[in-house]
Amino acid sequence: MVERQHLVNQINNATAIVYNQLGRLKMMDKKFSTMEDYYIQQITTNMKAGNNMRAKIMANELANLRRVRRNTQHTGMALEALVIRFSTINEFAMILDAIDPTVQMIKEIQADLSRAMPTANDALQEVSFVTADVLAASNVRGESAKIVTPLDADTLNILSEIEGALENEAKAKLPEVPTGLPEAQQEQQVLVEG
Repeated sequence: MVERQHLVNQINNATAIVYNQLGRLKMMDKKFSTMEDYYIQQITTNMKAGNNMRAKIMANELANLRRVRRNTQHTGMALEALVIRFSTINEFAMILDAIDPTVQMIKEIQADLSRAMPTANDALQEVSFVTADVLAASNVRGESAKIVTPLDADTLNILSEIEGALENEAKAKLPEVPTGLPEAQQEQQVLVEG
């Protein structure tokens, strides 16, 4: 529990640092955008003036600037993914904090019941093992903090599932198309005549 709180504190500190770096990257991206506009204007001016050599030099610099800007943008996206990962870990730690008292209570109940009913001991021990396995499997590992940018098959499946769920939700909200509308009018006429 103390280790988990220490981890949460470290994650909160890291998140603050990452937000600071994201702000700097966004300022750099704005600066690069301004520089890019300047280079485009200078290249255009030099080409119109017939100064093709200077235009080529500036075009080369613009290409280098765009590479640096692209790397800066990719770094920003990686840091944003890292912030999302930190947020997920923090939420999971809060869930574990809520689960821990329940596990302790189950252990205390198990001890009381094992004295009263030896057969219940096996069932509660199994519940305790399952709960312990879930908690052990949910420990945060260092390798889980890696950022993977490409979408794998599981990620695409998740997105497809959500898309299907949203489509079904939209279908559920739309009214059904009436199929026997003329028949319903004839039945009403027969009821009125009778």
